[in-house]
Amino acid sequence: MKPLLKWAGGKRHIVSILEELLPADWKSGTYFEPFLGGAAFFLYLAPPRSILADVNPRLVGFYNDVQDRPNKLYRLIENYAKEFNASEESAKKDYYLQLRGNFNLAESGVESSAMLYALNKLCFNGLYRENSRGHFNVPFGQKKNFPTIHEADFESVSQAFGQSAIQLADFENTVSRAMRGDFVYFDPPYIPISPTSSFTTYSSVGFGVEEQRRLAATMHELRSRGVKAMLSNSSTEVTSHTYAGLRQVTISAPRMVSASASGRGRVDELVIMNY
Repeated sequence: MKPLLKWAGGKRHIVSILEELLPADWKSGTYFEPFLGGAAFFLYLAPPRSILADVNPRLVGFYNDVQDRPNKLYRLIENYAKEFNASEESAKKDYYLQLRGNFNLAESGVESSAMLYALNKLCFNGLYRENSRGHFNVPFGQKKNFPTIHEADFESVSQAFGQSAIQLADFENTVSRAMRGDFVYFDPPYIPISPTSSFTTYSSVGFGVEEQRRLAATMHELRSRGVKAMLSNSSTEVTSHTYAGLRQVTISAPRMVSASASGRGRVDELVIMNY
């Protein structure tokens, strides 16, 4: 099932590789995914029981609306699509900037979720980035038309979420209830592969070295409790050192965040497991 949102670090192109590295009994308990992002791996696996989370309140609100009111959300997005397409080409950037401004001022709710989706489809490279004030600040992606949307896609994802718990929470709090037999997939902001490639500002709080160390400690702690966990991250010496003592497998994945097409080749990533 295709994700509704494009998200930096999304796993849509490598889900089958990750699936091969899952433990055989991953379905025996509850599936946890504390860095939900674009939800590509969750939608691919479609686990029967799941607890999903993220620290981005806009993103969590969007998925709650997909889960509870997909048709209303779709109709609001459809209105934005029609308005954008009806705008003169010279006015499309202004339309986007006005939408971005409204989004940053909006209260949470289904209207905010519709704006999030519209911005995701119209912004540069489908990025989500916030400044220190928590404002979405990605520039216009020079789109001529709003990408085609289908109501059935929203309904399908809503059905996939089923009775999943989708919550606003830090990764450590999310997995604190995991028990022996449960499975956790972590997909945090990656450790930069170079000083110029840092992209950890998915939210205004950031995700730095100390958070990576805390996440590594959580992987070890989960193993001591009999909870199997897998994590994706960049393939760097810092990553290998930070997650020392855990199984590490190198895979090849497409790099989609680069500003230029020439920089979007393939790059090595590490899949880190506590089993």
